[in-house]
Amino acid sequence: MLCIVPALILPTIQSKAEVPLAANCTGKPDVAWREQVEGCTTAIESGKYAGKALAKALTFRAQAYAQTGDLDRSLADIEQVIRLDPDDAFAFGARGDLHLVRKDYDGALADYDKAIALAPNNDLAMAGRGIVFLAKGELDRALTEFDHAVKLQPASAAALYWRGITRRQTGDAAGGEADIAAAKKIDPKVDQ
Repeated sequence: MLCIVPALILPTIQSKAEVPLAANCTGKPDVAWREQVEGCTTAIESGKYAGKALAKALTFRAQAYAQTGDLDRSLADIEQVIRLDPDDAFAFGARGDLHLVRKDYDGALADYDKAIALAPNNDLAMAGRGIVFLAKGELDRALTEFDHAVKLQPASAAALYWRGITRRQTGDAAGGEADIAAAKKIDPKVDQ
């Protein structure tokens, strides 16, 4: 199984416009991801959807592809979403996540910056930027990003978890463990 950044790679979609799609194209873990690839593909290829509805189906399929480890197809779908809706902050954040997993840190930062420019309260994009800085060894910048994300969204398991990891690396073991415990209380699977 591919190692995917916990709680960041295409988190369950809840903000897309509510347009009914096929029952097996939900963007949520209620349907097996491989079934969602098939269901979303059927919806996309049906010709019934355009604009934001098509972008939603593509986003859900991108999430399913990412969850099954097919990052190339996930990226292709997200790039199509960005072409359909160049103001979709979520899509830029998702593409940033895919760049992050591929260790394309410059690409990830550019996409996270765009996501935050489009949606200044995007805590997941801030957490993504923090992870990039952590990976680059820029611990102070990482902590700043995680602190800002937690300030915006105190219940962000991802931001708390990664801030905890960063705090441990800076020598603040107690602060790190407290953040990780708080993150796991919110989402017991945050580290998976």
